Amino acid sequence: MSITLTIERPDAIVHLKASKTMAGDIMLFDHPDMDIVISPGKKKILALAKEQYGSHIYATQSRLFDHLAKHGVVDPSTIHGGNIFGSLEGTLLEVEEKQKETVDALNVAVYSVAKFLEHEKGFYDNIADYENEVERELLEPDDADSTELGHVPHEPRKGSLNTYPGSTAAYGLVGHSYE
Repeated sequence: MSITLTIERPDAIVHLKASKTMAGDIMLFDHPDMDIVISPGKKKILALAKEQYGSHIYATQSRLFDHLAKHGVVDPSTIHGGNIFGSLEGTLLEVEEKQKETVDALNVAVYSVAKFLEHEKGFYDNIADYENEVERELLEPDDADSTELGHVPHEPRKGSLNTYPGSTAAYGLVGHSYE
């Protein structure tokens, strides 16, 4: 059984924070947690953690490579941790001989990464909105969430450090004093 697909070649323009290295690699800086390097010479895509390391960064990198594998940009069997700490990489699939005149692997890779970044933007915008709302509630509380400043009477013993009489340390572990 043979399947024939006819695909019209759409012209697409994407706007990304990008830089090109002397080796011809494209570095994309649009994601808040990772930088993405598309290396057509090495036929690889590399995702590097920006500042933080952890499971949330790995999860983001994994989502990127799941997206790229699902859309036929990288070979899923080649996705693995890179030789740089906190990185993940995969091998770009090659374009078939009969399609090399009409399909540019680098353009497809950049476009697919741009679509991933567009999808992720909504998630990170929600996080930023939440953080701004929490900050606003702390700095400018509503009348229902605030009280007037007034006289707060002093008591001889307050707080968790003096929960146990005679103790100057939390939980009464050290520093006993006698009155």
